[in-house]
Amino acid sequence: MSKSIVRNEMKIKLTSLNQNSYLTYSKEIEKRLLLERSVQDASIIGITISAFPEVNTEGIIKRLWDMGKTIVVPKCSPKERLMTFYKIDSYDQLETVYMQLKEPNPHLTVAVTPKEIDLLIVPGIVYCNSGYRIGYGGGYYDRFLTKFNGHTISLAFDFQVMDEVVRDMFDMPVDKIVTNKQIIPCKENRAKEV
Repeated sequence: MSKSIVRNEMKIKLTSLNQNSYLTYSKEIEKRLLLERSVQDASIIGITISAFPEVNTEGIIKRLWDMGKTIVVPKCSPKERLMTFYKIDSYDQLETVYMQLKEPNPHLTVAVTPKEIDLLIVPGIVYCNSGYRIGYGGGYYDRFLTKFNGHTISLAFDFQVMDEVVRDMFDMPVDKIVTNKQIIPCKENRAKEV
């Protein structure tokens, strides 16, 4: 099955998630994520501002601020298909861009380099146990990950994880996936595949 078919089928499943389940599952993911060693050790954490039906990151970001973490969020450059991360201290530093997405306002924030980010929360739609993912089709994160050396975690509802996903040679896997039911050690799973 092609990536676009799998992506579209999962989008249907995600949008059919009722609000109560969505909030409950997101809270369970938040609790698991905050206990992760790579989160506790990180100073600067890259994360997206979620939009339903993605795992809700608003509560996560607030908790990370409470823990004294520096939060950086991406701004996309659609022409170049590149991302730059900017430090935010408040949701007031965001602006609404295309498709109602929220991104940092570069006039109110400071950019950081990939080397400065300790942990990157990588979004996607479908994942597999070895950490490969099907994203939204823009390739922004795969490009960014080629120059990123920190830890990577994806957040997913348990039903978004499959045994295997179609992958291309430029696809970059994540280290772990945190779901509402489990933490999947993708890096270790890949080592077992060799």
